[in-house]
Amino acid sequence: MKTTVFLLLASLLLTGCGAVGYLRVPEADLQRLDARIQEQDERLERLSQDQADTRVSQLTSYREMIDRLYAIGAKQEEMIQRQREWEDFIRSTRLQLSNLEEERLEEQQDRLETVTGDKQVVGSVEKVYLSPPGAVLSARIDTGATTSSLDAQEMEFFERNGDPWVRFTVVNPEDESRIVLERKVVRNVRIIQAVVDEAERRPVVELGVTVGKTTQTAQFTLSDRRHLEHPVLIGRNILMDIMVVDVSQSFIAPPRLPADLSGANGTP
Repeated sequence: MKTTVFLLLASLLLTGCGAVGYLRVPEADLQRLDARIQEQDERLERLSQDQADTRVSQLTSYREMIDRLYAIGAKQEEMIQRQREWEDFIRSTRLQLSNLEEERLEEQQDRLETVTGDKQVVGSVEKVYLSPPGAVLSARIDTGATTSSLDAQEMEFFERNGDPWVRFTVVNPEDESRIVLERKVVRNVRIIQAVVDEAERRPVVELGVTVGKTTQTAQFTLSDRRHLEHPVLIGRNILMDIMVVDVSQSFIAPPRLPADLSGANGTP
């Protein structure tokens, strides 16, 4: 548009130069004007080209960004698919392990039944019922101990009808109640400990005890077991010939409480 205006102006000036009163423009000025017009055109063309290049660059960048977003979306979908496959694998593996564990336990139980026959199977720790005092206590099962043991506190020795007796206190862990018992001393044992030079003399009494489905009268040594985790220790005198210990398990033979046990009230 500007170029056309300049050309019309130059034409009028050239054609009208012969008329009286008109100004005649020198040729050099016209050439300079034409050069400036051409320079302006070139600048406009370069600007237009730069704008076109900028638009192409922006479009290219936009397309690259879209392609990257599509690639990121594809990778995320692939990661989600892999995660789902991994979760399915874990669930399948856990199910297989669970089935294997059940089979192993069944095989172990079959072996125990084959070995034990009619014997009671007990774990390394069991709940036992003692009568007296008529309470359920936690017991450690120890095949290395000859005689069973009971936590007895505040022991007092006395005679009754010429026989040695002992009065002691048993703490019921269920309600922390203290039960005072009196039992006849059937014998005494001497216990030698590494930390004590002299042997310790402990009384032995008879109590009713139920372990699992088995109820019997057994001997217990009385001692202060407050520093130990379990107030009762079941030894070979109760286990022998009627029970088998599975040390890998605990609390598998809860006591089947008898309807009545003689001496449950703590009297002879």
